[in-house]
Amino acid sequence: MSINFKNAMRKILFTALMALLFYSCSKDNSVNSVNNPVNSDYIKLFSVDTTGVRYEVYSRTGSSFFVGYNEIGLKVFINDAEQKTGYVNFTPVMYHAVGPGHGTPVSPKFYYSDSTGLFTGYVSYIMLSDTTSRWFGDYGYNGGNFVRHKEFSVIPGTGNQMHFWLGEGSSLLYLLTVVAPKNASIGLNDYKCILHSTADQYIYNEVDSAKMFIKSWMPSHGHGSSSNVNPFSLGNGMYKGVANFTMAGQWYLYDSITVNGSFITPNPTFYFVFDVQ
Repeated sequence: MSINFKNAMRKILFTALMALLFYSCSKDNSVNSVNNPVNSDYIKLFSVDTTGVRYEVYSRTGSSFFVGYNEIGLKVFINDAEQKTGYVNFTPVMYHAVGPGHGTPVSPKFYYSDSTGLFTGYVSYIMLSDTTSRWFGDYGYNGGNFVRHKEFSVIPGTGNQMHFWLGEGSSLLYLLTVVAPKNASIGLNDYKCILHSTADQYIYNEVDSAKMFIKSWMPSHGHGSSSNVNPFSLGNGMYKGVANFTMAGQWYLYDSITVNGSFITPNPTFYFVFDVQ
C-alpha cells in the first residue's frame, strides 16, 4: 500500500471522526441484580447475553454512552451466578457503510472493584453512531465466555472534548481526551486528560511517558493566567494538572506534549475551549 494511499485513508477517517451525528439509544433488555447492589454513582445502561452468559453494562458518566470519556462498569453472570474475580474485556468497534471500520480507546482489562460491585474501567468514544456508522461490542470474561457483536448507541455529550493529530515525525495517530473539567469555573480547575496512540486505528495504546506543558489564554481580553500546573502522569494514560481561569468567559487551554524528549504536538499546538462561568 502506497504512502499516499495511507495518508488519504487517514484523511478520510479523520473527516469521518469529526462528522458526529445523533443516533438513538439501544433498547435495554436487562435483568436487575437485586441481591448484588451497585454503587449508586453508576447507572445501568443495558445488558447483553447468550446461552449461560450475561453482561450488565453501567456508566458513571451518565444515562447513555457519550462521545468522549466514559467511566463504565460491568457485571458478569455465568449460569446466573455473579462473578467477582478475574477480568473482563470489552472491545467496541465501529463499522461504516462506506470506508474502513475502527476501534476506540478502552481499558485493556476491567478488574473487579469491591467498592463499586463492578468490573471498572473506561472507554473514550471517538464518534457518534448513526444509520451508516454503527457501534458493536464484544464482551469476554477471563479469556472466554464471549458475547459478540452486540450493537449499542453513542450520543453527544456536554463538555466532552478530544483532539486527534498525526505525531510530528511519526506515523502514529495521537488522541488526547479531556476528562475534566466538563464545566469549568472561575479559579483553579483540575485538568485531567488521557493520551493514546494508534498505528492502525483499531488498537489504541495508553501513553504514560509523555510530558505536558499547558498555557491558558483568554482571547477576548488578550491575556493568560499564572498558577497553572503542568499535567503529570497518573498511569494508564491519564494525566492531571491545574488550569487557572481568572475570570468568566471563553478560555483556550493549549497543551504541548513531548515523548522521549521530542515534541509530538504541532507548532503552534492545539487548544481546548472552556466557557468559564
